[in-house]
Amino acid sequence: MTVGCNFCEFSSSRYGCDSEQSLQEQDNVLREKVERVRFLIKRMTGRDEDANFTKLQALESHLKDVRRIVLDQKNKIKLEEDERLRKQNKEAENESDGTRRGVLVSTNRLEKQDDGAMLLERKSNFERRNSESFQSEFERLWLFNERMNGRELEGMSSSQLVSLYCQISRALLDLDDQMMRPRREQIAAREREEKESVSRLAEHERYSSDNEKDDDTFLLLPS
Repeated sequence: MTVGCNFCEFSSSRYGCDSEQSLQEQDNVLREKVERVRFLIKRMTGRDEDANFTKLQALESHLKDVRRIVLDQKNKIKLEEDERLRKQNKEAENESDGTRRGVLVSTNRLEKQDDGAMLLERKSNFERRNSESFQSEFERLWLFNERMNGRELEGMSSSQLVSLYCQISRALLDLDDQMMRPRREQIAAREREEKESVSRLAEHERYSSDNEKDDDTFLLLPS
């Protein structure tokens, strides 16, 4: 069971659609949910321009807590993966040299196949997102939002958790940039004012200097 919070607003139920609703009504409800979760992700990733400073601070604190949860989970899964790999290597070492060479060759082939599979998966994901229904889009966005809130982490590999950790870190950088933006704008405005003030003062001094030269020239003219 998932726990709701101020930054997700979704419970463990993804849909909440009554079976008696018409397909059109369910589609409208799902469309609204998709728009809502898009907004929540926008806010979670530091792209909500309407958020005030207090909300941004609260979100920053929340994301830092989530990042620690993700890091702990990543370390736990990495240890489990390393232990499985160690056992596999030990089993391979107990086999004959010929079998072991065959295992190594097969491993290299599998790595190449994995690279190709990753490219195919990325292509498939790209094509799916371009043609996905509101239901599949909502499922994808809902899961991403849950993970950005430190939930639904079970079953993720260490590499997936590293990717999530990086996404949260980027969101924190964007939040920091958003919080500091008004201050930077104030500093930039003050610097512009100072430059304009210096420019006006320099112009006034040049004007005064030109007038003094004209006065001196007038005094030196013969009567």
